[in-house]
Amino acid sequence: MKLLINAGVLALLAATCAAENGLQVTDVVDEKLSQPQKILEVDVSIDHGHVDVDVYEADRCTSIIVGAKAGSEGPMTTHTADCMNCDFRLAKVPARDWPAGTMRPLYVYHGNYPSVISAHRGATWHPSNLEGTPEQLAAWGTESVITGYIPQVKHTYALYEGGYAIMNEHQLAIGESTCAARFYGFPTIVPGGKAKIEVSEMTKIALERTTTAREAIQLMGDLAVELGFYPADWVGGDMSKGEAGEALTVVDKTEAWMFHVSGDDTGTSAVWVAQRVPPDHVAAVANAFVIRKIDPDSPDFMYSPNIFAVAERNNLWSRASGEKLDFLAVYGVQRSHPEYATRRVWRALSLLAPSLNLPAETDGFGSDYPFSVKAEKTVTPEVLMGIFRDHYEGTPYDLTQGLAAGPYGDPARWDGAQTDNMTRVELLSGGFERAISMFRTSYSFVAQSRAAVPDQLARIWYGQYNPASCSYAPLYVASESLPTSYTSGSLFKYDNKVAFWNFLAAGNYAGRFYRYAVQEVANTQTYIHNKLVADVTALETALIAKLKADPYDGADHGASGANSAVITQLTTFVHASGDYLLKEWQGLLPRLISTYHDGMIATRTGMPEIMMRRLFYPKWWLQATGYFETLKGQFGPGVILFAPNPTAGSANTGVDADAAEAQTSSNLGYYAGLFLTSLLSCVLTMVAMHYYLKSTATPNNNIGAGSAVSKLFFNSRRADYAPIPDANL
Repeated sequence: MKLLINAGVLALLAATCAAENGLQVTDVVDEKLSQPQKILEVDVSIDHGHVDVDVYEADRCTSIIVGAKAGSEGPMTTHTADCMNCDFRLAKVPARDWPAGTMRPLYVYHGNYPSVISAHRGATWHPSNLEGTPEQLAAWGTESVITGYIPQVKHTYALYEGGYAIMNEHQLAIGESTCAARFYGFPTIVPGGKAKIEVSEMTKIALERTTTAREAIQLMGDLAVELGFYPADWVGGDMSKGEAGEALTVVDKTEAWMFHVSGDDTGTSAVWVAQRVPPDHVAAVANAFVIRKIDPDSPDFMYSPNIFAVAERNNLWSRASGEKLDFLAVYGVQRSHPEYATRRVWRALSLLAPSLNLPAETDGFGSDYPFSVKAEKTVTPEVLMGIFRDHYEGTPYDLTQGLAAGPYGDPARWDGAQTDNMTRVELLSGGFERAISMFRTSYSFVAQSRAAVPDQLARIWYGQYNPASCSYAPLYVASESLPTSYTSGSLFKYDNKVAFWNFLAAGNYAGRFYRYAVQEVANTQTYIHNKLVADVTALETALIAKLKADPYDGADHGASGANSAVITQLTTFVHASGDYLLKEWQGLLPRLISTYHDGMIATRTGMPEIMMRRLFYPKWWLQATGYFETLKGQFGPGVILFAPNPTAGSANTGVDADAAEAQTSSNLGYYAGLFLTSLLSCVLTMVAMHYYLKSTATPNNNIGAGSAVSKLFFNSRRADYAPIPDANL
């Protein structure tokens, strides 16, 4: 049966059923029941005391982090927010001074639109920016659900944020990837829940209050330990374990750090660890912890005070063993398809350090991969964007190849669902490769922390939807506002004035003819990016001169002369860039449709007459689909080799082997006879031509064969030719 039900209520109902009736509540396949504000459509089936609930949502992200010397201009961090139901909007949270005694609310994690509702966090999250029906607006209310409060500080910094914080005005930036973990807690909004904070709020508070990576890590770790950490999913069981941990990639202008956190065994606190990425190295995380053995004596590690005690009291590690605590082995868990995580880490590290020849196949914890690798080339934002657009091309895991990619190499592999009465075990017994580039990405970014430029030029490259079918806009944190194309819209309604929907529309259509259309998409991305890079270079060259004359100290927020002028220019530039990018992508979809449609490609589009060229299908795909085994072509005397469409013909089913062999022999005889007849005709024509030339030639006028043929066929009646008037056509 199908129900419409509040997600939080559904989770409680499931737990109640299990406790009171002895029923087993099946963990959902790849989805959440953890967001109490939203109304979900769910399928519920009850069979022999077994309750099966299917709800479809997922949050699986990839993050790559770059050390100061490996990056072209300093440390960088990235994030692909891969979530099928999430709010894709971007928000600018202004800097603000707060009255003494102000308390900061802690909002419950809510990925779905609207992810945040607050009158105190800028225009995007303001209740007045909500788009919905009266019923939806009433259900959403005017403020997000609150799990608790902490004292507000006197001043908070400006930042960009989406589902998680991205970058603040001091060039402190954070990427995110949800990881599987052993322990998890429950938020205070559910019965028995004692945890108050989730990683999204941790990142936002860190960027509001800190300026360096070490400060941010310490603050986030302290908040998790003191307030209690809960995961993005709290329905319980394997689903909660699958999202019980978090990895954050944290960079400032000089350092890059990997941070891991999960709940503890009490549900009231947390354990966490952080490891510094060497300056000339890069690291990647993809839904599984990557920090292994902790060295307590190394300055390259930070960790919670309880990290060893929690492991010992759960018999997961012992000081007496003399072994260093392996964070992944102790606090992580292995998923049923570990390649979902390990393959992406392999791909990112291999592209950045190919000479290492890291093996694509490894164990469930990726033990063959180091925590980080030395970058073998200078890493630029463009290099990272390229990795984000990767589908394992050129490897044995290439998603543009094989039957699942279809005849035109579509790399998309839709998320699993229990179709045709499949059980969960059946569904999970197989799988497709999971690339870094993902069709259900809400947004992605590359954040650069650049010590060589003033903080007022804190900048990210930001795109919505699938990285393979979007362009990245240069956005400056100092801009007073953002283009509405990035701050509006939702999955409820298509809107071509929203950047996300233009990327999605073009990407979905290009996927139908991917092998051909992908080049048009790539060309569009290239010329847009090249223009924006040139614009950025010219803008920053001019602004740096102004800022040197009036250094930005982060205190006036644009109030002084030069700083105020710079902020105005940055705001104008951000809006102009967003508008330009939107307009270009609005034009891409119509161009794709007119060029690639109905199995054809339009050619000669700049000439008086268009030519539609058939694409048809590759032979291997025709063989796989039984093309040569169904409608059999008929050949023989009196049969013309013509078909009004690619598969015209008559059925020839039920023919036994002897009849088929006889038909083949007949066809061979027919073509042999046709060949001999044509050959004889050519010989007779040549003989006749020889005698004609001999009879017309003179001793002093030797005519070549070409001239004679021309005279014979064209000159003999040339005087009789007259054009047919147009009126007679």
